[in-house]
Amino acid sequence: MKNNDLAVAEAPCDALSFLQQVVGCNTVSPPGNEIVLARIIEARLAEAGIPARIFQQNEHQANLVATLKGGAPGPRLVLSGHLDTVPIGDAAWKHDPFSATVEDGRVYGRGTADMKGGLLALLYAFMQQKDIAPDRWRGELVFAATYAEEVGALGAATMVRERQIPEFDAMIIAEPTSNGLVIAHKGVLWLRVTSFGRTAHGSMPAAGTNAVDKLHLFYERLKSLELGVSTTPLLSDPTFAVTTFNGGSNTNVIPDLCRMTIDIRTVPGQDHRAIVARIEAMAAALAAEDPDARFAIESTLDLPGLLTDETSRIVADCRSVLAERGADAVRGAQYFTDASAFAAHGGDIVILGPGEPEQAHQTDEHLAIDAYFGAIEIYRRIIGRFLSKR
Repeated sequence: MKNNDLAVAEAPCDALSFLQQVVGCNTVSPPGNEIVLARIIEARLAEAGIPARIFQQNEHQANLVATLKGGAPGPRLVLSGHLDTVPIGDAAWKHDPFSATVEDGRVYGRGTADMKGGLLALLYAFMQQKDIAPDRWRGELVFAATYAEEVGALGAATMVRERQIPEFDAMIIAEPTSNGLVIAHKGVLWLRVTSFGRTAHGSMPAAGTNAVDKLHLFYERLKSLELGVSTTPLLSDPTFAVTTFNGGSNTNVIPDLCRMTIDIRTVPGQDHRAIVARIEAMAAALAAEDPDARFAIESTLDLPGLLTDETSRIVADCRSVLAERGADAVRGAQYFTDASAFAAHGGDIVILGPGEPEQAHQTDEHLAIDAYFGAIEIYRRIIGRFLSKR
């Protein structure tokens, strides 16, 4: 089957207009302003007769949680998506990034693919579950919208830490996967390395210690870091990249401080502490060789990878539904998601959402309307299977 073969006619009549409204709500992170979108979704749930709770973190940020209960005890399934988006970038857009313009069967705008389309597809599938008599299903269905995913899964981490949702049996996260099934993704370790020197006049460099020079020496040594190979055929080998390098304040001043950041992408099961220890050992060895070299290493983000058991019930139910589309293969993703923060709080997690992954963070980001409507129906069928009285 193709994307538009999945009961597009069954999509709720306001699903497209509400998506346009939500895309028009600027939630670029930072600062996010997710509280505004959380209130919009809260109001939409109220129209459907479903109470929701907003957990406000600060002036701009908030999580939202709503719960439906079946007529008998059973598994708990969480539907989760994030409220924020990345910035629009500097390049010119074909359409205003917050206009949610519809053209050639697509909705254009920041966040359409990543991931307001997926978030709302989950929301509409969630609201449809309310129309099913409780005696026809069991367990609990939870809708959980998070803030600040794009800057490190901060809302999901808060949701777990403050127990804003209970422990769960399974979770679906609606990142863009072309409505395909992702059961594995990489972890992330971000490090900031600081080199300390001693300032001096630019005409007398020997009177100071150049922090840029010392950090460059460390950078050259870092290139020899080996991170091993992948633990699963679904993911490529772990990687690292130096992504920023900044030092100095004036052309005529020897810099006494220089910093660089390292983006390390790991595979499930990899020991992040061991990686940090190896990098710290490199810095210590260089400092021992050069008494003028001094470094500090700190972690700014540390999230594990995801690897869900292919034999788990949620994976089986997803594959059963997707088999009707001829697309039941499992895949991996090189990025990280809120699943990294949620994994320790519950059971099996899958990533499944409308939108092409290549559209994430892009100029002229867009989402095919039939993929959006199709996702609502996919979620509805997965929910029906997972929470059925079988």
